[in-house]
Amino acid sequence: MYKILPHPLATNYGGILQAFALQQALKQHGVESKVVNFFSKTWQSWLSSFNLRATCGSIRYLLQIIFLGTPRSFPNLFYPYLFKRFKKKFMQLWELDILRRNLSDLAVEEHPFVVGSDQVWRCAYTRKMESVPFFFLNFATKKQRQQSIAYAASFGSDEWEGTPEETEECARLLKDFKAVSVREHSGIEICREVFGVEAVQMPDPTLLLEQEDYNHLIRNWRTKSTDTPFMAVYLLDETEEKRTLTHTLSKEIGLYAQHLMPHPGAEKLMDRLPLSVPQWLRFIRDSVCVLTDSFHGCVFSIIFNKPFICLGNENRGSARFDSLLGTFGLRDRLVTNYDKDAILQLLNTPIDWERVHTIRHSEQKRALQFLQENLT
Repeated sequence: MYKILPHPLATNYGGILQAFALQQALKQHGVESKVVNFFSKTWQSWLSSFNLRATCGSIRYLLQIIFLGTPRSFPNLFYPYLFKRFKKKFMQLWELDILRRNLSDLAVEEHPFVVGSDQVWRCAYTRKMESVPFFFLNFATKKQRQQSIAYAASFGSDEWEGTPEETEECARLLKDFKAVSVREHSGIEICREVFGVEAVQMPDPTLLLEQEDYNHLIRNWRTKSTDTPFMAVYLLDETEEKRTLTHTLSKEIGLYAQHLMPHPGAEKLMDRLPLSVPQWLRFIRDSVCVLTDSFHGCVFSIIFNKPFICLGNENRGSARFDSLLGTFGLRDRLVTNYDKDAILQLLNTPIDWERVHTIRHSEQKRALQFLQENLT
């Protein structure tokens, strides 16, 4: 039995699907696992997980909804429910109290870990939710670390963002790992130069499953589609420039823009509310094409063979996009200049999906060999 240690499974579609996919990939090859899931057990736990500023912000948003009818914050109330249902239905979990009161139980049980994937080693993120060394298993016994691996762990950047103290501790911890793999090619050099550890590059866990595995999720959840052809739009960092581009592209190619993030002012009720994970998958699967600034938006466009445009997103780590799209020979799909004519030409340029499938299967074989060699 292994424990998978990802980012806390909050309300991020790519984050929860990579944890699901890694667990399924292990299961398909005879390895049982549980995904570590941070949860709030008591009212005191809930209070302690929010600082004063966040709590006041939540109260302000609630008052706006009640007295001003402001819908912008309302969708956020649905996310925890939707994601909790998905985890309960499709995943095996190991519950970790948000106050870490049962953290000792996580370490006492002599089960090794699979750390990753996603940006578990990006300090700018992990420092906000946990200490950086936590995701290098500083709470585990040395024996556990020696039996543990990192699978496609991501730094999210071409550079290590840790302090000297964090670097020293993480290097010591990582040297205990049985095997280390990273998601981006740049992570190999970081491991070697910063930590003195050899690593290999492995594909994101979501790429280890096939279309049918995700179709299974869609079939086993109540989802909807539309008879109107549409362009799926998944933008994590929406700006006025991106909104203008979306509207222009939608008009030029004659496709309805189906947003995969809540749009409070949208005409359709479905577009104002957050989507379930299977519904999010279905909209990508059923779309004509995809416009996104998300790493996993690109990944699932590839999995479902959808022509896509990736809008450069430096804030969320460009190394991820360079490595992913470079692997599949699709770097031209990453654009930073929002030139309408150039993007339209890209959308009309066919992707050699047979070549992409060949690369995917080759990557899957590499990953399977890595897992078979390093999981006992």
